[in-house]
Amino acid sequence: MRRRRVAEQLLEVLMSSVNGNLVPPELGWELFGYFVEDELWRGKGFRVLLKACRICEPEKTRMALRGEFR
Repeated sequence: MRRRRVAEQLLEVLMSSVNGNLVPPELGWELFGYFVEDELWRGKGFRVLLKACRICEPEKTRMALRGEFR
C-alpha cells in the first residue's frame, strides 16, 4: 500500500512539473502504458515513473520518496 501512495505522489510531481519536456518521448510512452494498465506502483512501472520524475524534478522526487511531498 505504501508503494501505491508513493507512486501517486510521484505521478503528481511529474504531472505538475514545468520540466516535463525533459522526459524523452519513449520514456513517456512507456510510462503511459503502465498508467493505462494501472501498473505504476509495481516493479517496472514504478521504476519507469521514478526515472521520469528524477529527470524533470529530482528534488521533489527525493521529497516524495521520503514522504515529505504534499
